[in-house]
Amino acid sequence: MEKIKETNDYFGTEKIIRILLKIAPPVMLAQLIQALYNIIDSLFVGNYSDSGLTALSIVYPLQLLMIAIAVGTGVGINTAMSAKLGLGQYKKANDYAGIATGLAIVLWVIFAVISYFIMPLYASMQTESGQVIEDVISYGRIVSVFSFGLFLESVWTKVLQAKGNMKIPMIAQIIGAVVNIILDPILIFGVGFIPEMGISGAAIATVAGQIVAALIVMREGFYPSPALKKYPRYVVKIFKLGLPNILMQSAYTLYIFGLNVILAGFSDAAVTVLGLYYKWQAFFFIPLGSMQTCIVPVISYNYAARNTDRCKKTLNTAILFGVVLMFLGMLCFLLLPEPMLRFFSKDEDVIKIGITAFRIIGISFIPLVTSLTYPVFFQAVGASLKSSLLTIIRTVILFVPLAYIFSRFGLDYFWLTYPFTDLITSICGFFMVRSFYKNEYFNKKPKAAEEAVLKPSGPGVIITIARQHGSSGKEIGKRLAQRLDIPFYYKEMTALAAKESGLDREFISNINKNAPKILHELYLSRNVVHNAVIAQQKIIQRIAENGSCVIVGRAADYVLRENKNVVRIFISAPEEYRIKRVMEIYGDSYKKAVKNIRHTDKARAMYYKNISGLTWGAKENYELVIDSSKGIDNAVNEICEYLKK
Repeated sequence: MEKIKETNDYFGTEKIIRILLKIAPPVMLAQLIQALYNIIDSLFVGNYSDSGLTALSIVYPLQLLMIAIAVGTGVGINTAMSAKLGLGQYKKANDYAGIATGLAIVLWVIFAVISYFIMPLYASMQTESGQVIEDVISYGRIVSVFSFGLFLESVWTKVLQAKGNMKIPMIAQIIGAVVNIILDPILIFGVGFIPEMGISGAAIATVAGQIVAALIVMREGFYPSPALKKYPRYVVKIFKLGLPNILMQSAYTLYIFGLNVILAGFSDAAVTVLGLYYKWQAFFFIPLGSMQTCIVPVISYNYAARNTDRCKKTLNTAILFGVVLMFLGMLCFLLLPEPMLRFFSKDEDVIKIGITAFRIIGISFIPLVTSLTYPVFFQAVGASLKSSLLTIIRTVILFVPLAYIFSRFGLDYFWLTYPFTDLITSICGFFMVRSFYKNEYFNKKPKAAEEAVLKPSGPGVIITIARQHGSSGKEIGKRLAQRLDIPFYYKEMTALAAKESGLDREFISNINKNAPKILHELYLSRNVVHNAVIAQQKIIQRIAENGSCVIVGRAADYVLRENKNVVRIFISAPEEYRIKRVMEIYGDSYKKAVKNIRHTDKARAMYYKNISGLTWGAKENYELVIDSSKGIDNAVNEICEYLKK
């Protein structure tokens, strides 16, 4: 709890620019190392053959798809493990880690087999050159069939990161990149007894670097497999958490593939130019992407603490930093396109097309800052659907359709796709953010902190009450506490948790209500929500240590599962009774009461499932299940009779 409070205080009070400059460099270094794999291949292959450079541009989307699947799966494993570790469920966390290896191998086999057989068709869709097709097949099959290193390294790295080990994955990536750099010229051009392998040598160097990186993280990242019967349930959970990441990353694969197909209608040189653009943009996108990654915990915490002015300031700081950075990038693309192109290629067609392309694309760098930063902001505040929508607008709705329209006017017009796409996305993002700033949570000032203290009590039974919405569970708990003359805890728990964690009381209280329906479990996995959940659990444990009491809600029955003097009660009632009760208490219409009951019960069930892995309301999880439709006093009497026994 103290560590959470210390971290939260840092995000809530330290100068924003100082926070970002502290946590961004390690992220930046890791992303730069990953980018080196593709850049180094392109550098040496470009000096070997122009057809090989075109082939790399064609295979690039396929490599992105492979990375999206591998890393997205790793994100699912990491998220599931982090959730279990945060709750102290170490055995379950280790089970997820054990599944990682087998799952990675299965995904690798599927991807390798499909890629091997579709590679000729894939190549012919983007070029008519026999030499380029041959190079695509050679390079593409090697990096796909031998991609087991990438899949294993990705999941093992996420396992280590879930346990807080960032050092070994970074070392592995550095050494893997160094191996790739050393082997590239040796295998491409041949040295001594090692024959000249051309583009196949570049592919071998790439997979060798990936395998070396996998071997380094294997020692700490490999865990024994759990029982096979656990796989279906755990794999479903992993993909449920990782699928959004996979889909979002795959969107980039699809739009680059679409652009390649359109450019192939002009020339192979045009396809090569697009590939070279993505090589150079990495040097400017890496610091931008790192800064965007680092604003997520800062905005998340301050949003949860209802410090909304600081959320806005963090977003504005990131945008300002991005504009300055990308302005430098724009100048490079506008003023130095020819040297940048000749660094990789000597083909005069590539140079001629690329000069125009780089100058037009360079204009997009300023609006690109906001088109990429706004989705990150929404991700940080838990508005995952808005974040995904902006990404889809940019990568699916705009890029390829606009590229096709502009291409009808000629190749030079094709490059206008970039500034137009990012400008439109930025405008959409601006209005979405402005609308979000107007919502009630973002505007309403936080309530004054209530004096919440543990109430005096003595040793005795602890009664936890879980209840269906509208079943009068809270009222039953309150009356029971009065009859037994022991403390009653409901809202007091969230007040105490807010005081301990520094988060806003309403944010903690409404974790279920704030969670989007589709991405509920993903939302609950965010660090700031973890902190809120853990803070609640610590408070529940402290309340139990204080003595006999009644605790309503917040999965208290599961949190106190190790306590021997706990009686776990579930209050239910027929739906019609609960509908009538909600209509009386809250003044809801019949239709609204039905909707609220079903939504609230579903949210509570999902929260309980995420916390415990058990089914909310299942009789085997409770000592006593009571139907409250017989009356509140009867329910209290029934509980008291049970306690006497």
